[in-house]
Amino acid sequence: MSYSTSLHNLPIIPCIDVQDFKPSCVTVVEGSSSMVPDILFRLCAASIVSLDRDAVFVDGWNSFNPYALSKIAKSFGMERKKVLSRIHVARAFTEYQMEALIEGLQDAIGTWNPAVLAISYLPSQFSGADGKRLLPPILERIKSLTASSGTITAISSFGGSWYGDRLLASKADRIVRIEQPAKKLIRIVDDGRLFEYMPVPPGQTRVTDFTGFAGGDVYGQNSANFSNPA
Repeated sequence: MSYSTSLHNLPIIPCIDVQDFKPSCVTVVEGSSSMVPDILFRLCAASIVSLDRDAVFVDGWNSFNPYALSKIAKSFGMERKKVLSRIHVARAFTEYQMEALIEGLQDAIGTWNPAVLAISYLPSQFSGADGKRLLPPILERIKSLTASSGTITAISSFGGSWYGDRLLASKADRIVRIEQPAKKLIRIVDDGRLFEYMPVPPGQTRVTDFTGFAGGDVYGQNSANFSNPA
């Protein structure tokens, strides 16, 4: 079963066709919209629901949201625990912890054979002088692992003109930028293709309904091992 066929059958975020997330390619999803982390969550769910393969989530901004994933799992007709138990999560709070996690990805991929590797807000960890030194080889390692393992790799960032965001974008095979110029308008630029999305009225299911929950347990907090957020 190919990735494109199986992922195409899943519910999709408006104007973002998940079949465009290709194996062995790095996609950067950037912007400040709440849709940005949601795309990574949905890809992780797709890895399990459609491909029957695990997912690995490296959290660089304390953004992993099990409540959001629970809603997404429900929308796919899957039990929360069945989905969350197959997403292996680790958090990094410093550039050195992130470096260690990226170094350990080869073993994680070998252990769980994930279809999806999601890394949230990677550049945010690398703002200092040491960060600027560490980030380029980390990005090269991610690209190499993605190519050799055939994973669908998605990395989120806030985007903009900062060094780390620009460097990440320069290494991407595909860039999806999500802007929200008005409360009722979401603009998506997908490798130069422009889409505009207007959220549905309150009371109906919206992409933004999947995000914004506060609280919850912290998984992988010590960043020493990947964990299962069941």
